[in-house]
Amino acid sequence: MFMKNGIILSIADRIKDALPIPTDEFRKRLEEDCYVIWKLPHFDAQEITQTPVVPSYADYVESKNAELHGAYLSAHFQAGLWPVVYQGENNGHLIRHVCPMLQAEEKISSQGAKYDFYPHVDNPDLYITGETPSNRLGGCPDTLSLLCLRKEEGVHTSLLKLDQILKGLSDKDIAILASPAFRIKRPASFTEGSSIEKVPIIVSDNGVWYSRFDWHNTQGMTLEAEAALEKMRFITLEHDLWFNVPLEPGYAVTFLNQRTMHTRNAFEPRFDGTDRWLLRVFAMKHRPTDTQLVDSSLCLHHLRTL
Repeated sequence: MFMKNGIILSIADRIKDALPIPTDEFRKRLEEDCYVIWKLPHFDAQEITQTPVVPSYADYVESKNAELHGAYLSAHFQAGLWPVVYQGENNGHLIRHVCPMLQAEEKISSQGAKYDFYPHVDNPDLYITGETPSNRLGGCPDTLSLLCLRKEEGVHTSLLKLDQILKGLSDKDIAILASPAFRIKRPASFTEGSSIEKVPIIVSDNGVWYSRFDWHNTQGMTLEAEAALEKMRFITLEHDLWFNVPLEPGYAVTFLNQRTMHTRNAFEPRFDGTDRWLLRVFAMKHRPTDTQLVDSSLCLHHLRTL
């Protein structure tokens, strides 16, 4: 796994000016607003390859766009974030190509396109903030970043803030959603299916709510739990709560994965090298322990999920 990310990690080590915002200001805005929009310096749209159409192009694209990928990771390190990839997802690559892929066109995932991707938290089957951390498995990502390489008119990544959603729910519904009465399926981007049961949708930690809500992969295990979940689903589809992130090529958004939800509307892919193309990076606020890694002697970023 080190070989897959070794080149871009070494480039990240030598780049020192990838984050255009002072670290303290970036972290303050991230915690207060739940997201930060920023521009990657020295971005040149003319230098990037065509949008990939199959996952096997990832190695080629990474080699051709290595400086860009390295700068993108460097910005995360400068922000005090630790980029991670998860066992069984994205073939070990730290950077995922969020663009239509031929094998995934019918899936509801970051590499699908034909169906609306409703509000969700990424990797919700892993432990979230406020729950007891696992000694041997990685946790749900703290942050998610999307860097725009190519935009598509009329196609948006939208964010919803968890706190605004909870305002529309009764105290009783919130109490039910905070109870261990739900089943969570592992997202379709993973090669192996899995699920966890008897977990809450929301968890309070030091007076702050965190969520593992996933419109497509969450189910109540009782009638009462499913009813509360259905109310939450309904509220998340109120477009007045959605913020369409204004991403232009060279701009990125970093948001708190467990304090927000994100969406993407459906579109018809062309598969001609010009489709919408974002680069996704997961990160943690703290470096994982060695026991949470697949093999700490090979890679300090590859988290266990099995």
